[in-house]
Amino acid sequence: MHLDKLTGRRVALLGMGADLTAAVPAIVAAGPAEIRVAGDQLPDELPEGLPRDPVTPLADACAWAEVIVRSPGFSPYRPEVAAAVRRGAMVTNPVDLWMGTHAASRTVVGVTGTKGKSTVTHLVGALAPAHGLRVGVAGNLGPPVLGETWDHQAPNVILEVSSYQAADLHHVPNLVVVTHLAEDHLPWHGGRERYHADKLRLVTNEGGTAGEVLVPDSSPAARDGVEALGVAPTVVAVPAGPPELPAHRVANAALAVEVLNRLGGPAPTVDAVIAAARTSLPGRLDPCPGPTGLLCVDDALASNPTATAAALAWLRGIGRATVVLLGGEDRGADVAPLVDEITRWPVGKLRAVALPDSGEELAIRCGADLVAVASSVAEATALAVEAAGPAGAVLLSPGAPTPSRVGNWSTRSNQFREALTCRTRH
Repeated sequence: MHLDKLTGRRVALLGMGADLTAAVPAIVAAGPAEIRVAGDQLPDELPEGLPRDPVTPLADACAWAEVIVRSPGFSPYRPEVAAAVRRGAMVTNPVDLWMGTHAASRTVVGVTGTKGKSTVTHLVGALAPAHGLRVGVAGNLGPPVLGETWDHQAPNVILEVSSYQAADLHHVPNLVVVTHLAEDHLPWHGGRERYHADKLRLVTNEGGTAGEVLVPDSSPAARDGVEALGVAPTVVAVPAGPPELPAHRVANAALAVEVLNRLGGPAPTVDAVIAAARTSLPGRLDPCPGPTGLLCVDDALASNPTATAAALAWLRGIGRATVVLLGGEDRGADVAPLVDEITRWPVGKLRAVALPDSGEELAIRCGADLVAVASSVAEATALAVEAAGPAGAVLLSPGAPTPSRVGNWSTRSNQFREALTCRTRH
């Protein structure tokens, strides 16, 4: 949707997440007839330009609005929003507004996937300057797309797009990367099929079909999901990497190097892929300092069982006895990939420490050897270090998102690292 579609219309803003907060100046500048704000857990102070009146109840705002602009985490499937759509209201979000307003004048790469999208986006942005490529990077875990903290004038834009953001996209990028498809965010979407359908709106929707779609040969589910839309993806070969590199990090690097080639960079080589795979993203299988001899790995971004299974597969491959910190907010994701991985470990080589809220139940459901139940990341880290011994590994890979009362993935990442620092000092 173009921002001009807001001009003269009644506009309801749902939620006030970082993306929507950053978009407020652009929304106000579009000249709506009136703006009302609704949602859960709104800040005490609303951004400049919004009404100072009390927040409108959600049902009233949705019944009144001609256009609903939602924060990415605010589901369009809530009954109030669905009712507004049935009576003809339009629903959009900041990524959709940016795509409709600014995308035509540049090459846009959209990156999505159940896991790996943050890493691929980060790698493209980090590697592009060395090849003389100017890129702007924004989206899900990066700067808000309608904010001011990224390079809006870049001829190439790399957008990390979550399923929350893709659900009501009405435009498509020039190039799409689908890193992986499994299960996540099921309560928000209402099931696996709609989760996949919403995520793949980045590939094709009412606005057309992306010019090209890249998938790795290591993810048949991504390839099958794209092909089910009637779109033939380009399958990117993933080379074998050395044992110390997680296989899915190599897959993400192969996709990033392929994207750079499409933007005018050099042809991909195995050496380039392996070099890129050695770059770690904070919170994504990122080795961090800890007690001498102990391998400590921060995988706080692993918010679903599939991502945790991939992390454990890597540690199993390098032969490290491991204690994993599991648990968070239960989103009902399929635990089968984690169950399968845990059954592959030799007896006594993999143990778990449970984090709030779901860690104990998750460990039991997956058949993990649960050695302790902790009330915090700090306590869990201390218990894991003691259980791992001097030559093992401690892995923060929760398999579930951070409970909202705690913060976000970076909160737990910082808590894990600080707890390890304290253990090192003592």
